[in-house]
Amino acid sequence: MIHALSLNPSWDKTASVPRFQLDAPNRIQPERLDVGGKGVNVARVARELGEETELVGFDFAGEPMKTAMAQEGIPCRLFPVHGDMRVNLKLRETETGRTIEINERGAAVTEDDIQAVLYGLLESAQTGAWYTLSGSLPPGAKPDTYRRFCGAVQAWGCAAAVDCDGETLREAVQAKPALIKPNIQEFSELTGVHPENEREVLAACHALCAQGVGRVCLTWGGKGAWLVSAKEAWACSAAKIEPLGTQGGGDTMLAALLTALSRGMSDPEALRFASAAAAATVMRPGTLLCRRADQEALLPGLTVSTL
Repeated sequence: MIHALSLNPSWDKTASVPRFQLDAPNRIQPERLDVGGKGVNVARVARELGEETELVGFDFAGEPMKTAMAQEGIPCRLFPVHGDMRVNLKLRETETGRTIEINERGAAVTEDDIQAVLYGLLESAQTGAWYTLSGSLPPGAKPDTYRRFCGAVQAWGCAAAVDCDGETLREAVQAKPALIKPNIQEFSELTGVHPENEREVLAACHALCAQGVGRVCLTWGGKGAWLVSAKEAWACSAAKIEPLGTQGGGDTMLAALLTALSRGMSDPEALRFASAAAAATVMRPGTLLCRRADQEALLPGLTVSTL
C-alpha cells in the first residue's frame, strides 16, 4: 500500500507556441489541462502498475482534487483550505523542443491545516505501508514539515520515502526516512559533493545510510539510476529511448520503486523495475505518465550492476 502526500498540487496547463517572444504577444495553442503535482503523479503511477494507493492532502475552492481523483478511481483523503489551486504553465516551443515552466506559489496554509493532514495520515497508518512525502511545500508550511511527518508515520511502523530538495530535504533527512530519491543536482546541494565525482557521490550515499537513511535512490538523467543502502549499491543503465521530456520521470521512479519493494522484489530487481517505468514516462509527451505495457516492454533492455 502506498499513501501519497500532496500538499501543494496544481493545475498543470500544457500549451505550445512556435517560439517564445519577449515583449510581444505569444499566441499559445492549448494542449492539456490536468490536476498535477508530485504526490498526484505517485498515486497515478502506483495505480497504473497495479498497486493499492491513496492520495492524502489538500483540496481547494470547487474541490478540483476530489473531482479529478474520483474520475480516475484513486481513493483520497482530502482536507479543505481557502483559496484556489495554483496553476503551473508548461509552454513548449515547437521550433526548438524547449520547455518553459511558469509555476504559481499556491494558496497559503496554516499550521492547523498541516496538522489536519498529519492526523489524516496517521488515521490510515498500517504497519509496513509506504508514505511518500514529495514535492514543494505550500506557502505557510514550515521547512520541517516533512521531517515531522516522516517521524510521525515511522513511529507507527510505516516507511517514509522523501522526494524534495533544499532546506526541506535537509530537514527531512534528520528524521531518518526509509528512502530518499533526489536527482544528482539535489543530492549535490544536500551533501556538497561534486556531481561528476562518482566515487565521492557513492561515499556520500553510504554516509547518509550510515546515519540512518534506509536507502538512497539517485537519478542521473541519461546516465541511469542508483539504489544505495548501507551495505549494497546498484546501478541501472539508462533505457535506449528518444525522450520527449523529463516531466514526471522522478515521480514515476519513486512510485514504481515502492511498488516493487512492496511486492518483495530485491533491490536490484526493484531498481530495474522502476527505471523501466521512469523511461516509459519520459518517452511520452507533456504531462502524460507511464503505461504499464510500455514499462514491461522496456524491462528486458535494462541491466543492473553492482557499484
